[in-house]
Amino acid sequence: MARDFNTQGRHEPNVPSNTLTYFFKEALRRIWTAKRTSFVAVTMISISLCVLGSFLLLSENLQRAVEQWQGRSRVTVYLSAEVTNDELKGVNAFLAAHPDLSSRHFVGRDEALQRFTTYFTNLAEVTGNLEENPFPPSWEIEVRPEIAQTRAFDAEMDDLRKVPGVDQVQLDWEWTRRLRHIIDLLNVIGIAAGGVLAIAAAFTIANVIRLTMMLYHEEIEIMRLVGATERMIRGPFFIEGVLQGTIGGCVAVAILAAGFFAGQKTLAPSSSLLWGFLFGSFLPWQKILVLILGGTAAGWFGSWLSVHERAEE
Repeated sequence: MARDFNTQGRHEPNVPSNTLTYFFKEALRRIWTAKRTSFVAVTMISISLCVLGSFLLLSENLQRAVEQWQGRSRVTVYLSAEVTNDELKGVNAFLAAHPDLSSRHFVGRDEALQRFTTYFTNLAEVTGNLEENPFPPSWEIEVRPEIAQTRAFDAEMDDLRKVPGVDQVQLDWEWTRRLRHIIDLLNVIGIAAGGVLAIAAAFTIANVIRLTMMLYHEEIEIMRLVGATERMIRGPFFIEGVLQGTIGGCVAVAILAAGFFAGQKTLAPSSSLLWGFLFGSFLPWQKILVLILGGTAAGWFGSWLSVHERAEE
């Protein structure tokens, strides 16, 4: 005979103020009693949210780097390593003849080498062992954004590439556009991977709750005999799943924070450029809250699955 988990004809009174306390105490007791299976559920939630949080953290710092460069239109003109004085004068004359390229700074080979050793201190010894400076001179030109997006400016850059002594012309806003596409892709991959793992974690929690219900089968029957409502019986199981999910979310945030600040401290001395891009700052509190609430939601869904399945038996 099917068991009616939603007892019909029974009027459920209002939940007294101390009922929620009872739910939490019972849920904590049952989590402790089945701590091994609960540990598996919390671990699954933590892994899924760590995956999602890692992608969010990476995209957050890359997005911040893009925002710092947003509105800055810089053209870098790399000269040939063997550029002659006449070619250098020719490039300078071309730049001087165009008013929109007047805001420029010349970066000599020594300055380029110094910048490299500053950004990549761990590679300073490598450059020190070279017989000659491998970095070419260049011009760094600040261009107004409204000019940089015109066809006339594109034609001007094509002419600049043909000037003798010019090896390469790099437009900085091109890489920011590519970086935005990468950020969008990272967000999609992170949400997809984290979502799949979160669903798997929710089913793990459902199995844990199901095992707990089997463990407390006799206690549940006794509660029914003494007149306990279905709300009183099911409440601790819902809270158990919610607690497991919330704990998993908090653990995931703690792991992400520990890894981030450890990486920030470890990598900062060895590569300031990498530190600046990937270890600028941790997730904002809104995204931290989303991760924790995501674990809570997965826990609630898992407990709902188990209780709902039990109700239909």
